[in-house]
Amino acid sequence: MKTTSRILIIISLLLLVAVSIHAKPKKKTPVVVEKTALELAIENIKAAENAYEDVDFDTAIAKYTTAIDCLKKAEPTASPEDDIPKQIFRIKMNVAKIHNDFAFDFFSQNDFDEALSHYESSMNIYKSIIAESTPQDSVSVYINRLYRNSAICSRKAGEFQKALDYYDLFLEANPEDDDILLQKFAIYKEDLKDENMAFEVLKEYALNKNDFNACHRLGDLYRDKNDLDNAVIWYNKALTIKEDSNIIQKLGSIYRSKTQWANSTQMLEKFILTNPEREALNSAYKLIADNYKNLGNKPKAAEYFLKSLELEYNEDIAIYLCSFYNENNNNDKILQYANLVLSNNPNNSTALLFRGIAKFNKKDTKGAKVDFERIKNDPKHGKTAQQYLNLIK
Repeated sequence: MKTTSRILIIISLLLLVAVSIHAKPKKKTPVVVEKTALELAIENIKAAENAYEDVDFDTAIAKYTTAIDCLKKAEPTASPEDDIPKQIFRIKMNVAKIHNDFAFDFFSQNDFDEALSHYESSMNIYKSIIAESTPQDSVSVYINRLYRNSAICSRKAGEFQKALDYYDLFLEANPEDDDILLQKFAIYKEDLKDENMAFEVLKEYALNKNDFNACHRLGDLYRDKNDLDNAVIWYNKALTIKEDSNIIQKLGSIYRSKTQWANSTQMLEKFILTNPEREALNSAYKLIADNYKNLGNKPKAAEYFLKSLELEYNEDIAIYLCSFYNENNNNDKILQYANLVLSNNPNNSTALLFRGIAKFNKKDTKGAKVDFERIKNDPKHGKTAQQYLNLIK
């Protein structure tokens, strides 16, 4: 009995071992660790950056948008070091830039409607974050640039009123940029075919803002139309706002074209007081001298021609001075300026004539004869030279 019991126990143990050997082990269930909202945000930011580098702007915008959503979910439990608002601000700056890049690409392809849409998307993003920005972020600079780009694009797209509105927004921040006034003028004149309105818009802006640049531009535009009376009005209006050597010079020129010699001289003398460059100063001296010539004031003409000659040699001016001093019996001055001409042009017959006359008047008949002999066959002065030679004999 005991033997039988032992055998049964052994058999049972063997069966248990066999079952344990052949039984399949149970699989362990893997533990899935979900990513945090902040980790997902970082993942999407990296994906957006990669897409941007691949010039896949649509994907870049989508990934940045998802990143913003993730950051907003993470914000309640985020630490101060994570600075979620700053991260969202930077992402929005990037998205605004991508829209701007998109706009540039569409503009280059002459798809102005799409370009404008992206310019406006970029602009709206910048406007939404401007309150959070600092000067170093340059958000206001980007917005102003977008006003100008959007105006250009609107005009290309045929949306002329929208272009005018964007130019007005740009002008509010950049009143000194008078090129914008010309762009507005061109839209009314060329696109809307309303020249009267073009001038009226500029006039209204000039008067309401008391704007120097607008007045200056109106003067230029009227001058280009050869409407000199209105050009003078607006140039003078500009000068009441700010002294400007360029406008003074323009007025001097207009008055000369209208034969208003005294007014021209007044403007040119004001121009000289602005301390212009040497070349411009010399030009002003010559114009003033010519104005006095036209007014019959030879002494003042000679005064300004002398000023010009001190800056730069001019044969015609030196001859004029010879003539002036000949009329005033100043033989020393005649010799001075005749010799100046002859030192530069030894065969100038007019200078030889004047020098001969001055020598004759100073009783230097020998020297005078030499000069007159050289030009006695000259078609212009030969007859006069021969008359003096007859006197010397």
